[in-house]
Amino acid sequence: MNNVNQLKELVQVARDGAEFYEQAFEQVQDSQLRSLFSRMAAAKRELINGLSASIAASGEVVPPGGTLSGALRKVYAQVRATLARDETRAYVAQLEDAEDRLLEHLRRAIREADDPSVLRQLEMYLPRVRDCHDEMRALKQRMAA
Repeated sequence: MNNVNQLKELVQVARDGAEFYEQAFEQVQDSQLRSLFSRMAAAKRELINGLSASIAASGEVVPPGGTLSGALRKVYAQVRATLARDETRAYVAQLEDAEDRLLEHLRRAIREADDPSVLRQLEMYLPRVRDCHDEMRALKQRMAA
């Protein structure tokens, strides 16, 4: 997969995450969780904006939406949360899965990048993506205890 296609895929996966956090923000009442979800969505938007600029600079079109699997995951999570006794816990579990997916895609893109400027850009985003992932994993673990 070439560098631009990797960036496009990352934009789509990050967009899935941002939209999912925005959906969860609308569904939960807890102000701390709403703040967390808003901050996480903003982190995804920052990644989308940065990568989109690189895609556009290469003369390619930035993907306008997320992935099909991301859309299906959001629907699944909403149904699951509706049916769950603890809606918040169900959202957190699915959001942590979304973080796993983004981190996995970013790490793969870093391994496969053959353009040094793309590699530097991806590596620049890695700490923030990892921090978001770790924060959601810790929240999921605290809620399960």
